[in-house]
Amino acid sequence: MSGMSDEENKQPDAPSSGKAPGHTKQVWLGIGLLALLHLLLFVFPIAFFFISIAQLVYLIPAIVIFRKKSGIVQGLAIGAGITVLLNAACFGLLISGNFPL
Repeated sequence: MSGMSDEENKQPDAPSSGKAPGHTKQVWLGIGLLALLHLLLFVFPIAFFFISIAQLVYLIPAIVIFRKKSGIVQGLAIGAGITVLLNAACFGLLISGNFPL
């Protein structure tokens, strides 16, 4: 009686966010992949002091390799952002003198 046909009145079963099923799993896979790639820094321990810059050496090729899988690329980007923020926070503590070596 509302003037709408049955087809117009139907509600979608699930919200269509445009993301493929398993997208969240791929994001977590990307974060885990970056964590494993960070283990490469144990080969060159001096790189830990420049981790924000050193991670670009393996982050950019990883993004190029997985460019078709947006979830993994998003996970890699999230992991890289977390790494940069943690590095900046620790550097700030060292510079401020609140965390002496």
